[in-house]
Amino acid sequence: MPEQLSDPTLQPKVIQELRLVENVVKAADSTAGFGVSAGQRMHVHVFGAWGFAILTSPTLRSAVQTAIDYLKISFVLTEMHLDEDGGIARVWFDLSDLPAPVRAVYAERHCTVTMTFIRELFAKPLESGFAIETRIKDPDYAQELGKLLNLDVAPGCAQYALVFSANMLDRPLPKSDPVTLKYCLEQCDALAQQASLDEKPWSQKVRDFILEDITTEHRIECVADELSLGERTLRRRLTDEGTNFRELYTDIRLSIAHELLDSTGINVETASWRVGYAEPASFVRAFSRRYGMTPGAVRKQARP
Repeated sequence: MPEQLSDPTLQPKVIQELRLVENVVKAADSTAGFGVSAGQRMHVHVFGAWGFAILTSPTLRSAVQTAIDYLKISFVLTEMHLDEDGGIARVWFDLSDLPAPVRAVYAERHCTVTMTFIRELFAKPLESGFAIETRIKDPDYAQELGKLLNLDVAPGCAQYALVFSANMLDRPLPKSDPVTLKYCLEQCDALAQQASLDEKPWSQKVRDFILEDITTEHRIECVADELSLGERTLRRRLTDEGTNFRELYTDIRLSIAHELLDSTGINVETASWRVGYAEPASFVRAFSRRYGMTPGAVRKQARP
C-alpha cells in the first residue's frame, strides 16, 4: 500500500524487499550503483549488538569472523565467507539463494557495506589496494561500478567478493574493547537463538503458501519464485528437512481432500477440484495409493 512507504514503524519482510528490488531492476536501464547507494547509508553502529561486536573486536580477522558467525541476526541476505590465498584476503558472498535479477544489486550493497565497516573499524582513511570481483561479465558494467567506488572492478569472476591485502587481517583495531565485546557477543547469542526459534522450516513455508490457494495447481518453480529462492535451492532445503516438493504437495492435497470427503460428503469430482487436481482420475489414483481405499469409499462412510 502507498501509505506504508511513509510509515516509520513498518518492518518489511525479506520477500517484500526482494520484490521491490526486482521491480526496480526490471524498470531500470542500468542497475550499476543501486547497491552502492544503499550500502553507503549503512554504518556499523546501526546494526545493534552485531555491529558493536564487530566494532570492538581485537583484529579485522576477528571482526569478520564475528560478522560471519552471527550473520542471521544482520540485514545480510546471503552467506558470507573469508578466504586467504597468496597474501590476498577475499570476503565473498554466496548469492545463489537470491533471484538472479537482484544478485548484482545485493553484491554491490554487501561489498560496499563491508568496505564501510573496515574504514570505520580502523577509524581512518585506508590505503589503496581494495578491489571488487563480480560475476557480471559486462566490462561496461565493471567500469561504471569502478568509477562509483573509485577502485578496480574485475568482471566475469567466479564469485562476488571484496578483495584486499591479507596483511590487514591481523592488525589491531583501535576501538577494541574486551568487556564490551563479551557483552555484545552474549547479546548476539541470545538474538541468534531467538531467531532460530522464530524461523519456520522451509517445508512449513511451502505448506503455508500452497494452503493460501489450494485450488490452484502449483509448480515448484513458481513456489520457489514466490519464496524468493531458486528452484534448486528450494529442492535442497526441503531435502535437508527430509522431504521433497512432490511428497509435501501430495500430502497437503490428499489430507484436505480426505477431510472434505469424510466430513462433508461432497462428491469426488468436487473434492478433486477443491485441492487443485485438473483430472479427477489422477486424483482418484493418488488418493487410493495413499489411503488404500477410493475417494468414493471414504465419501460413503462420511460422518452425518
